[in-house]
Amino acid sequence: MSNVAIILQIMGITVGMIILGMFLNKILGLSKEKITEFKEKALNIQERMRNAQATGDIRILTQLQRETVQFTKQIMLKQFIPLCLRFVIFIGIFGILGFIYADYSSGLLPIPILFFGNGWVAMYFIFSISFSLIIYGVKKLYKRITGKTVSTQVNLREIMELVSPSPRSSGMSFQVSGTASSGPSRITTVNADMASHIDDESNQQSDSWKDRIEK
Repeated sequence: MSNVAIILQIMGITVGMIILGMFLNKILGLSKEKITEFKEKALNIQERMRNAQATGDIRILTQLQRETVQFTKQIMLKQFIPLCLRFVIFIGIFGILGFIYADYSSGLLPIPILFFGNGWVAMYFIFSISFSLIIYGVKKLYKRITGKTVSTQVNLREIMELVSPSPRSSGMSFQVSGTASSGPSRITTVNADMASHIDDESNQQSDSWKDRIEK
């Protein structure tokens, strides 16, 4: 079989792999209903966190921090399991392709590509990058025209930003936690400072009376 025919076959296989990847993302990925559910839960956690910080309720803050950790783990697990399944499927397909095109591991390109050589793997890499860039450009154009996005990664990133503490909120949480953990020692320090401040004021008042008497 000629090299041109092999290159065309690899191009068709690349298109098929991309379509298969999109199909697996559709099946194994998060649905719109699940993303909406996650977003509502993240907004609920964020609102409760703000209320707890405003009231300074340490118990609720601790509970919300644990709930946030569990919620983040749930999202990561929903992303990690489909990713592993896709990885296993694609590794199996590549093993089959390596067996079929074992005689074309080199010689398809005039110049070898770093780490990929000049065989069928290099051709697949070139076609995969090219088609991925085309799809990316189409998505960007679609977003610019309609103002809508077709990727769930953006929604997941927004959800993670909702449950992630801002610098101000994290500082407030740390301050409240620090106050709770210091306990009696903190109170003792405050009382000592107040006592020294009262002593200073009384000394200043006595000095002022002495000055008046001397005058």
